[in-house]
Amino acid sequence: MSDTATLPVPGHVDPHLVRDFNYLTHVEGEELWHWWARLHDYPEIFYTPHNGGHWVVTRHDTLAEVLADYERFSSRRQTVPAAGKPFSLPPIEIDPPLHGEFRRLIAPWFTPKAMMTMEKDAKSLCIELIEGFIDRGECEFVSEFALVMPIGIFLSLVDLPADDRLELLGIAEKMVRGDEIEQAKGFEEAFAYLDVKLEERRRNPGSDMLSAIVTGTIDGGRKLTGEEARLMGALLLAGGLDTVAGMMSFFAMHLARHDDHRRLLAEHPDRIHSATEELMRRHQTANIAREVVADTVYEGVTMKAGDMILTPTSMDSVDDRQYDDPLTVDFDRKNKRSLVFGNGPHQCIGAFLARTELRVFLREWLARIPEFEIKPGEVPRVFSGRANTVNYLPLQWPS
Repeated sequence: MSDTATLPVPGHVDPHLVRDFNYLTHVEGEELWHWWARLHDYPEIFYTPHNGGHWVVTRHDTLAEVLADYERFSSRRQTVPAAGKPFSLPPIEIDPPLHGEFRRLIAPWFTPKAMMTMEKDAKSLCIELIEGFIDRGECEFVSEFALVMPIGIFLSLVDLPADDRLELLGIAEKMVRGDEIEQAKGFEEAFAYLDVKLEERRRNPGSDMLSAIVTGTIDGGRKLTGEEARLMGALLLAGGLDTVAGMMSFFAMHLARHDDHRRLLAEHPDRIHSATEELMRRHQTANIAREVVADTVYEGVTMKAGDMILTPTSMDSVDDRQYDDPLTVDFDRKNKRSLVFGNGPHQCIGAFLARTELRVFLREWLARIPEFEIKPGEVPRVFSGRANTVNYLPLQWPS
């Protein structure tokens, strides 16, 4: 990705804290989190003029505090560069107390109890996808599995036809992974699709999440506006691709490269639950941002209202103050707690769902394809960005 805007450093920024860093980068020839770990050679909070100019926090404790403190660091803009998207996505880009009211509408679909039913759907879809390519002895994991499974789960949550999966996958891909023009087109297509479905639910509500969005009330008893409803629907469509698809691909790439870990989990599926937590800790993907609400001095650093702060959970993965030997995957690690799903009121509502999908993937894949590797002669394509991602992962196995 290219640098979209490099601006002069503002006068309130200490020149000693300025570094040449662009997180929207294609990292080639080295493992992505080793690249992130190099930021620990910089000040713990530093400023970069890239992407409109913004701060970066690099340690677990400051990441956790900034993510949770919505009174000083707002979620109303969660990406850098901050310009571009002319709307806020509820609930993630709405601060409390209204944030909680939007969140309440969809919360029943993301409880551990709800996941018992969802796990059955995830298992069926996982098996269906694997059986579609297992006899070939190879697949391109990202496009044939990691991106498809979350869309299938989304369709189940909102009670939409499975035949719409490919159309919605294309739309979600633009929204999540496209450049600014592609993202705008993706949201436009998502709104056009959702407006029809939301109107159907208004006329004939059911027991699905879209029905809850159009029939529920917030903010003293009012129903959501049409704009709010379509934005929530678009967020749900895109949400799974940001985290689940990315982490699933990093899991698969790690296991393809580490025979000992792959065989341990294949032979001892009872270890998958704990291993999932460690693999998530090690492969945190969300590089989101916060906006400074008012002029402040934070950890000795002068910040002005409107400044943006990048809060990359990637840096939590590699924080040696939080984890011993953080770059090593250790299924027996005692401290696996991480910021993979954020922190505070905006902690990801889909955390239980993501964990369920990832555990189902590991269990069902390894039961059917216990031996696999990156296809010889091929190189996976890995990117940093708003969410760390694998764009290309060719796998093969004995057929």
